[in-house]
Amino acid sequence: MAPAGPAAPEVSRLVFGNSHMFGVMVEIASLRGRSFSSKQISDATQLSPGIVHPLIQKLRRARFIEFVEQVHGERTLLYRVVENHVWEAASRYADERDAAGERSAS
Repeated sequence: MAPAGPAAPEVSRLVFGNSHMFGVMVEIASLRGRSFSSKQISDATQLSPGIVHPLIQKLRRARFIEFVEQVHGERTLLYRVVENHVWEAASRYADERDAAGERSAS
């Protein structure tokens, strides 16, 4: 089912210029400050790496996330959130999404 509210693709496209950006941001926010890779976000959102990787790079250029390290012996790059009010909003949406998921599972 497509997300409703601020993560709806049409809203994300209007606000961020990309249908998937806010969904990616919600997934990142749901990690609660833990480092992450582009592949983790791709797997969580079920979006192709070809969609997620450029969005991760845009977030990095905007200084919404920062590079942490490259996983030893791999090409995997890890990132973390740079705290700001946009992430607070995305975290609230992730909380509401998770709570709604728990209600529908019961």
